[in-house]
Amino acid sequence: MEDYKSEIVQSRVGSLGSSDGKVLLKIAQAGSVPKSAYKRLAVCKGLIEHEDIPHTAAIKAGDEIEMLIYEHLKAKDERWESNPLLVSEKYSRPNCKLISHIDFMLKDDEKKELDLYECKATHYTFEQTRDIYKAQLFIHHLLGNEMITKLGKGWKMKLHLVHYDTSGLDLENDGVTFDPERLTVKALRMPKTLFDIGMAMDIVNDFLEGFTEYYGDGEEVDADLLPEKVKTQFDEIAVVLNEMKAQKDKVDTFKERLFKFMDEKGIKSIKNDAFSITRVDATESHSFDYKKFLDDQRISHPITTKRLEKKYDKVSKKKGYVNIKVKESK
Repeated sequence: MEDYKSEIVQSRVGSLGSSDGKVLLKIAQAGSVPKSAYKRLAVCKGLIEHEDIPHTAAIKAGDEIEMLIYEHLKAKDERWESNPLLVSEKYSRPNCKLISHIDFMLKDDEKKELDLYECKATHYTFEQTRDIYKAQLFIHHLLGNEMITKLGKGWKMKLHLVHYDTSGLDLENDGVTFDPERLTVKALRMPKTLFDIGMAMDIVNDFLEGFTEYYGDGEEVDADLLPEKVKTQFDEIAVVLNEMKAQKDKVDTFKERLFKFMDEKGIKSIKNDAFSITRVDATESHSFDYKKFLDDQRISHPITTKRLEKKYDKVSKKKGYVNIKVKESK
């Protein structure tokens, strides 16, 4: 189980697979790559590493059911294969291959029949499952037909959906006990063209050609995702800022000592051609605390205060800037 799962994860770099069917469907429909697909294509390009999907009880149950079914099939016929890799020559592009890992495959050379089986364990009905995964099934179907074309004249291919109904099961606490009554297997009739996969792969190929940087899909970006040249400049500036902070701390300490000295000796200023130092004594200032005033007014006169705030609202535009903070050097 872990071996083929590892191979599937590794194949995410440089390839899009049947599990990316929905992504390719959206690309074909939009005629461009939506931002929602950037992260997957960043993995494909090798810009970031693939993040494992949380291993939930449902996913674990699906894996266990898949292996139980495969072991049952293998016991009857040794020719059954689990998760073979199918690679398309027709739809693969220089920057991205189109691949498929079908769950079970039986290649019968005598009968010239190729049977592909996609296994889904879900609480949805068979029909709902077929519709939810139609883009994935469509890619399996395309690559299966491409395979029998290469095998030669007289070959036939059938794509099946293996559906295991998990509705009503407590997978979190009870785990999996295989029940044949919950299993439905049907051959599928797939449309010749669900979407233009060739066009989608062309768009992906062109996009990947110039896709050299990915900064994540959130507001916070890991500095390790930045281009090496930019990251090096950041590291250099961090050193400069640390040096500036150290110098400022040194100056501040000196000024405190100097003020104490001048205050004790009654010196008001020290001057020469290079510098001028003036002692500024402590003072007390008074100002109108408008924030506290407004807070009090909102409590005693909420409607009037709200109207006045709106009437005297002042908009000030400030130029954007970056705020750089450096961590303490250890």
